[in-house]
Amino acid sequence: MRTYVGVDYHRKYSYLTVMDERGQVLRQGTVENQRQAVTRFLASDDGAGYGVAVLEATRNWAVMHDWLDGLVDEVHLAHPQKVKAIAEAKIKTDKIDARGRLSRILCLKA
Repeated sequence: MRTYVGVDYHRKYSYLTVMDERGQVLRQGTVENQRQAVTRFLASDDGAGYGVAVLEATRNWAVMHDWLDGLVDEVHLAHPQKVKAIAEAKIKTDKIDARGRLSRILCLKA
């Protein structure tokens, strides 16, 4: 089963959402922006790896990209203007942002 990681990246922390191919949330939460914290969060109990991570190309995205690159098969950058709908949403939270990034990638790949 292919898994997906959506990242809402901030200066000191990030909100990560892990989903399966069907769009079911498997894990989500806030993680400090440190390599060890991201690695711990993404460590799976069954030893299976993650397929794709989606990260918005914002300030300092390269740091998170490098951390994810060793933990997942592929890291995709989401263009900030193409995810503009998230920023204009009436209900906006990190949880919604992280899941929204994944939903857009899943729709584009279908």
